[in-house]
Amino acid sequence: MHKFLLLGGDLRQLYLSRILTKNGFPVTVHYEDGDLSISIEEAIKSSQIILCPIPFTRDKLNLFSINKMEDLGIGNILSLLTPDHILFGGAIPDYVKAYAKENNIQCFDYMDIEEITVKNTIATAEGAIAEALRESPGCLHKSRCLVTGFGRCARTLALKLKGLDAAVTVTDRKDAQLTLASSMGFDTAALSDLSQTIGDYSFIFNTIPALVLNEELIRLMNPEVTIIDIASAPGGVDFEFCKKQSIRAKLCPGLPGIYAPETSGEILFEAIVKCLAKRSGT
Repeated sequence: MHKFLLLGGDLRQLYLSRILTKNGFPVTVHYEDGDLSISIEEAIKSSQIILCPIPFTRDKLNLFSINKMEDLGIGNILSLLTPDHILFGGAIPDYVKAYAKENNIQCFDYMDIEEITVKNTIATAEGAIAEALRESPGCLHKSRCLVTGFGRCARTLALKLKGLDAAVTVTDRKDAQLTLASSMGFDTAALSDLSQTIGDYSFIFNTIPALVLNEELIRLMNPEVTIIDIASAPGGVDFEFCKKQSIRAKLCPGLPGIYAPETSGEILFEAIVKCLAKRSGT
């Protein structure tokens, strides 16, 4: 039976470890200082499946750890891996994937597994809504909401907002995405025309990982607007200028790990088991 080692991360890792243990798998967890009675080197050598966090890293040097652990250097961990190991993680950097390939280490990126990315949009959307309600003095019911982009997360978020009786407009650069949004019953606006209507919204949810809500657009916004950015860091909002304008704006990474760590752990567990089963041909 495979032995699992979970390194760093957020609450998703803890719930994932509990689910693995419940299903009879041997598990070692290194989530906070003092977890390991053995060294990282010994823990890796005695495990076959190395479960790294989502995201894999935020500084490109260390595994992401909500507890800011100091012994999770990526270079050191990679140097300890052998072809007998299988590596999992979310948003794994290209240089790590290249190293794994060169050294015959099998590597699975959670973000490349469709089942995970689709299911995680639900927790992300619910978390974004929770953040919006916490940050704003108003409610979403009957409010005018703008969703920038119309990828997986944006679609789920727009549908959840619509279910709360918000008036939802979708903006995107691509005509095909706007056509899809319109076919799903949403109002649409081209991103290039956003300056004409940007002041109408009480809530703006950004999902585009590029600067789209810039100084020019921020100047035209309703001063009472609440902006929630769920795009990959650094997001798509000029946060410094929002601060100068006293506009509420918040970058919200890792929402599944904050608002639904148990559900997220279950999603990861199911996907990991399927990946391992396919690998062994069972």
